[in-house]
Amino acid sequence: MESLQHYVDQLFQKYRGSKQIEELKWEVLSNLEAKVADLVADGLSLDEAVKKAKANLPSIDSIVGERRQVYIFLLVQELLQLGLLYVLIAWIVTMPLRIWGMGIFLNYSLFAICILIGIVYLILLGINRPASSQNLTSMNVRSACLLRKTGWMLWALYIVGTLVFTTALYFGSNLWFSTPVNLTGPYQFANVAVSYALPFLSILIPLWLHAIPRLILKYDAGEGDVIAK
Repeated sequence: MESLQHYVDQLFQKYRGSKQIEELKWEVLSNLEAKVADLVADGLSLDEAVKKAKANLPSIDSIVGERRQVYIFLLVQELLQLGLLYVLIAWIVTMPLRIWGMGIFLNYSLFAICILIGIVYLILLGINRPASSQNLTSMNVRSACLLRKTGWMLWALYIVGTLVFTTALYFGSNLWFSTPVNLTGPYQFANVAVSYALPFLSILIPLWLHAIPRLILKYDAGEGDVIAK
């Protein structure tokens, strides 16, 4: 049926035309045609049968396999654990910066975030784990990968922007008006160095996002899945 062929082509439009996808398209089309034939044999009109067969078709994401059923409790727990580890490392790294004005604020802020994540993590540990660990949520691997890619791209733009801004702030007058840079001692030099280095701590965010697709696959509740914890 030409209308069903067009309908299936539209459903698979966002996926690449690999051999596996073409086989899935053929299978979906065959199932739809068979379903329509059965419904017509049961007394429905052709239009009604086509409409009902389309309505009963599962989502293409689930057919392709990118949308997965995930043990969400365990995934969130490990994601929090990972976030806590990253923020703890950043907190330790920024301890020497407490001699510098902005460094004090940043170090205390990271400490506060550590406490916040730690509290949420402990609450999760206190929840009835055997029951909660079986809770399933549907998650899309493609969306998680897109989120990861977007996170890295935004971080790269942020780093480039802050580097340009810092350079303009400290050396703009030297570059544009040939005014000598005024670095009179170690403190001034450290001040400039910290201004350049501090934005790189934001790498914690894309690193954290980077782990999400891996955790989706780790806690996928597929057939034969064995949870590591």
